[in-house]
Amino acid sequence: MQLNQKGSDNPNMFDLSFIYTKRCDLECPFCMYSSGPDVNDSIDLDALAKWLGTVDMEHIASFGLYGGEVGIALAGFGACMDMATALADKPRFVITNGSWSTNIARTTEFIEFVMKYRCHVVVSGTPEHRRHQNRSVLEALKEEQPDAITLKPKDENFHAMGRLEGKMKFSCSMKCMWWEKASRIAVQPDGTIIYQNCDGVYPVVGNLSEPFDVVRERVSQMKASGFGRVCPHYERAQRALELELNEVAEG
Repeated sequence: MQLNQKGSDNPNMFDLSFIYTKRCDLECPFCMYSSGPDVNDSIDLDALAKWLGTVDMEHIASFGLYGGEVGIALAGFGACMDMATALADKPRFVITNGSWSTNIARTTEFIEFVMKYRCHVVVSGTPEHRRHQNRSVLEALKEEQPDAITLKPKDENFHAMGRLEGKMKFSCSMKCMWWEKASRIAVQPDGTIIYQNCDGVYPVVGNLSEPFDVVRERVSQMKASGFGRVCPHYERAQRALELELNEVAEG
């Protein structure tokens, strides 16, 4: 359950995640996926199975699960992981809001789930999530299995997307271009595949009706030519970078 992602430092590899649903037991004002209790979407598992059959697992560094909240849809997320792990044994992780820690039955169920799939657990540390966590339980689990659980520090490093789109100042580092580790991609409930090495918009780079090689080539082309066609912030960030470089050169 250690988060040892062999290949994640290789820019030719992919960290592949599954957002089985964006349904969540919370409705945080900063949620980048606009998740909540009233969201009822889910991945078409038949379509996912067919698409995974096209994936060259030699290009995959790890499998991930998040939503939404994994802890309230364990059967669906487990189905995604069953399909993936049947094809390849890769490091696995789960990102969670940790709300399950306030209930003994939910905690037991969640821990049994991550033990079954040997997933490293990453628990959010945002103030809003902490309000719905039992930190004593989480810290005890961390003490018992220090290499299996990451408790993120208290932070408010939010992205200007989802419920915060247009409500906070946007800052772009052009991570999409300079990221030198594995490309993070995720399958969404509507069947689209998003590229996540980005500060403010997760561009759609494919869907489950396209073979993995098409998605992989599209990401490669975007890295080479820029993300201007799919990201509304890219051109502005590029102009700002060029202006900064010109000022440095003239200074």
